[in-house]
Amino acid sequence: MNAFVSVYCDWSATEEVVRTATEGLALPAGVERVTVASSSDTLGCRVAVDLIGSFDEQSEGRGIARRYAEQLSQELGMPAFALYDLITAGRSEW
Repeated sequence: MNAFVSVYCDWSATEEVVRTATEGLALPAGVERVTVASSSDTLGCRVAVDLIGSFDEQSEGRGIARRYAEQLSQELGMPAFALYDLITAGRSEW
């Protein structure tokens, strides 16, 4: 079974803009494909990027998602967040 982690983009990013930005990024080691889709509002983010591959979710997933989110943020010029970090930050605001 494939592993996956998610990165969410700032609410102002459109699916088309995010898809174009992901095409300019190299796939991280262990990631075989990237999918981009609109999602419901998740703590101020509406576009999800799923990184799917053969990596170990438990030991490698968070690091892969964080590094990809940093690269995607730079490519987009707006914030992107690893889902785990987004949820953790959201909990601290509750």
